[in-house]
Amino acid sequence: MTEMPPPGEQKLRVSIEVLRQDAAVWDDSGDIMRRAAQVAARLDLAALHFSYIGDKVGLVELYRQLQDRMIRLLSEGSETCETIATSLRSAADGYERDEAANAHDINNIY
Repeated sequence: MTEMPPPGEQKLRVSIEVLRQDAAVWDDSGDIMRRAAQVAARLDLAALHFSYIGDKVGLVELYRQLQDRMIRLLSEGSETCETIATSLRSAADGYERDEAANAHDINNIY
């Protein structure tokens, strides 16, 4: 297996920009999930919204459990998206720091 040559400065800059763009997409996804969780939390079906029989067989409780689970999953998904976005931005920052340090080292050699 042949070793790939190190990326050029332009390729590195493009890669860093793509990491930042992907981070923005993950942020947007997290925002969407957070808003969906907020909407789900405002839903308020109670026994009066179900038939008498539906209430007696447990549909109200089942609905409440489903709502709680949906809110939890959406909230966790939002947090996960934010964590991914933060990690991508951190990676991009690290690449920029490494590139700046390497350029500084090379300039001091010559």
